[in-house]
Amino acid sequence: MYGKILNLKFSNMEEAQLAASFFTENIGLKIAEYKIVGFNVFIGQKGDLNVSIKFEDVSAIKNFEAKYSNIIEGLRKSLVFKETVFLGVCAYTFEKEAALTEN
Repeated sequence: MYGKILNLKFSNMEEAQLAASFFTENIGLKIAEYKIVGFNVFIGQKGDLNVSIKFEDVSAIKNFEAKYSNIIEGLRKSLVFKETVFLGVCAYTFEKEAALTEN
């Protein structure tokens, strides 16, 4: 699994919340189009935003990378932030699935 991790620092939590909505709208609503297999958005109390996007194969992440600059440009026009991006291969992941158990 391949991933793109975005770490963005905003001046306050309200701006981070706006950015979270931006990513939900511009990436989260296009999960099938971008062939995303995992998508998480975390907001920190001091205006930090962490976006984790996971892809199954290299072609999917390359396709997303080609579109990413257009996606992030809309946010850059609206808010001031510091951006750190990390591309990598997932070494380990665990997510407990919610399960309904009835007796």
